Amino acid sequence: MPLSESSQVLAPDSFPSGVATVARFSIKRAYAQTFAATFAVRCFGVVSGVLAARLLGPAGRGELAVIIFLPLVLISVGELELPRSLAYEVSKQSEVPPQVIASGFWLAVALGSIQSIVLAAALPIYLPADKLHLLFASRWFMAYLPATYITFALTGIDQGRGRFDRFSFFMTLPTGLYLVAILIAWASGSISPTTFAVGVLVGALLTAAVRTALDWNVLRRTMPDWTTTRRLLERGFNYYLPAIASFLLSRCDMFLIVRMVPTEAIGLYAVAQAISMGQIGAVTPFVQVGFAAVAGSARPEQALNTLARHFRFAAMVAVSAGLAAAVATPWGIRVFFGAKFMGATTATFLLIAATALWGMAQVLDQGLRAASHSRPGIFSNLLGAIAVFALGIPACLRFGINGMAAALLVAQFVNLSVLISFCFIRLKMPARLFWAFDPVSVRQMMSAAGPLLRRFRAHEHI
Repeated sequence: MPLSESSQVLAPDSFPSGVATVARFSIKRAYAQTFAATFAVRCFGVVSGVLAARLLGPAGRGELAVIIFLPLVLISVGELELPRSLAYEVSKQSEVPPQVIASGFWLAVALGSIQSIVLAAALPIYLPADKLHLLFASRWFMAYLPATYITFALTGIDQGRGRFDRFSFFMTLPTGLYLVAILIAWASGSISPTTFAVGVLVGALLTAAVRTALDWNVLRRTMPDWTTTRRLLERGFNYYLPAIASFLLSRCDMFLIVRMVPTEAIGLYAVAQAISMGQIGAVTPFVQVGFAAVAGSARPEQALNTLARHFRFAAMVAVSAGLAAAVATPWGIRVFFGAKFMGATTATFLLIAATALWGMAQVLDQGLRAASHSRPGIFSNLLGAIAVFALGIPACLRFGINGMAAALLVAQFVNLSVLISFCFIRLKMPARLFWAFDPVSVRQMMSAAGPLLRRFRAHEHI
């Protein structure tokens, strides 16, 4: 089948009218909403980060990091992929059963509460003696976990139903509330690490409360169902293994860098990471929307076609964002970080390329999970992590941070190559379906980007 024909097969309008993904939500609108939310989160994050650094100073900012560090890190590995499990569960049903909402909610409460209690008990062991004065603040901040898990679980249902208007709003709300809390603290003169931590926690609690209120009529009348709970946990565990493997691959380079190079070089690598990670926001909507679209496909072959189409869109954006970041890197390092950080330029270029490959792999990995193929992501990410250790250690000893960045680039290439090879060999998907820069795919991408661009232009003229 020619590429132009295969691309038409992947177009939204080509799906039968009875297919869940088309009947439930508009792909174009979903992308416009998630891109707008991601942009807002990034803007709020930059402003709040600058204010926190300037108002608290280095020492105060460090104390804030100590208070909030453990819960923020644990969210990446402690939610057991419950939101994705819920998204998949409801994507296959015309209506959301009350038992699913209740089971997901109380499972999130249980996970967050248990983890909060365990972490609070372990904090005296974790905190060094010079930071034990932060023990009380760190303990009450553990309430952040159940609040955030509740929001993630219920918005996972929104994602699976294609309610990306609601999903995007609750993705933005916590960071917006945190920024408001900072401004109130600044205006009132109540500037301290504890005050800022309260702002983070209040944002999470209010967001969880507002989202829970939308389903309160169901939750107050419905008890959790054990069969549903067990099914959610089993599916979440299948998704959890590749998620943990992906987390390991994304963090192991810094783990090695901290132990292998001088402090100054660590600072350079941190700057290179910060710049390269900035493009993640461009790919995140493809991960979120793509998972829901693939999970809601009525037939396996349709799910794979949908996956290929979203992957091509993500590849175009990842490459474009990476090129833009690379062009701006020398100027950005000099202006925002200073000439003393120019030694991070080469490592930044390498990490930008690695991040672009990571973004494409995330879309493919998440899409394969939604299509009931979770094992390839486990293998690909673990193989990539092995490559970082096998190549990164000698390369770092020989070339410093540039060697480690190059090793991570190779590892992410291995990760993506394994996932694409699985699609070629096991799923029998034509290789041409993964080429993003054919004219038809470019036209489809521009068509999907139209609503978002018009929305931004409208805001500019207000």
